[in-house]
Amino acid sequence: RRSLFLGICFVLLGLGLFLTLENVTSVKRASDWVEPHRDKDLLHRGGGIDWTFGSDAPKPFAGATIDQSVEYHIADWAHGTSRVPPAASIDGFGSVALSETVMFKDVPFFWGVPFAGGNTLEMIFGQCLTLVQASNKGIVEDGEGTRNELQLATVPVMGRTYLNVDLSTVEGIQRASALALGTSGMADIVYSPLLHEASELFSTMNQGRLFVLVRHPLEREFARFRWLLRNEKLPQNKRKMSYLEFASSPYVVDNWMTRSLVRKEQDEFLTAKDMHNAKELLRRKALVG
Repeated sequence: RRSLFLGICFVLLGLGLFLTLENVTSVKRASDWVEPHRDKDLLHRGGGIDWTFGSDAPKPFAGATIDQSVEYHIADWAHGTSRVPPAASIDGFGSVALSETVMFKDVPFFWGVPFAGGNTLEMIFGQCLTLVQASNKGIVEDGEGTRNELQLATVPVMGRTYLNVDLSTVEGIQRASALALGTSGMADIVYSPLLHEASELFSTMNQGRLFVLVRHPLEREFARFRWLLRNEKLPQNKRKMSYLEFASSPYVVDNWMTRSLVRKEQDEFLTAKDMHNAKELLRRKALVG
């Protein structure tokens, strides 16, 4: 009985050793990666991996176009990257790393989709990672008017560090642009819900590195409905609406993400081309979580 037990232990130990060695020595094949298309000229000019498609990867949309500011000021997320083999990564599955040049000159840009976990992520950036953030939290209305300061400065807020800018409004983004936020090197991360407007903060030499948290549109809109109720943003006679009534009411926002990606207002009609343009922007430019 003791011999049988020891035999089982040795078999399990051998199996574990075999799996460990296989993980250390194996390298992902190109077909295992789900990456955006990159043309050869861009590859030779800027370096990075010539990423290939996995079988489940989104394919390029023929004829899709991207707004010029986003095209030139937001980097293709695969540009300037390299593979981290499974043996060298934390999770053992392999990863992607940015080159030192890219990390030195480009700025992480978080597109804050409302009601999709952005506030939690911003708290993690500030309190856990102690990053200097540029969002809308660094504007302190203390009577001295930090909105009118003529230079960038850090502002401590609730144990986090922010820059004295407001990137939640067009006017605030214009002020931050005038203060050269994108090329200042003072922000570890830029946070804004205004994708196209905030892309103007960057340049072709100091591009933004876009990433975004995405939530199911129904869940996000119902979260917005609960927020409207909690904050008494709805008329008194509309505060007992059901989810179904809210979904068919004029208070619901129609296709917020698509409209934001293609710059169309609520009263403008969305087309299939708009959907393709929105998907192509996310496919090429965004790291999606």
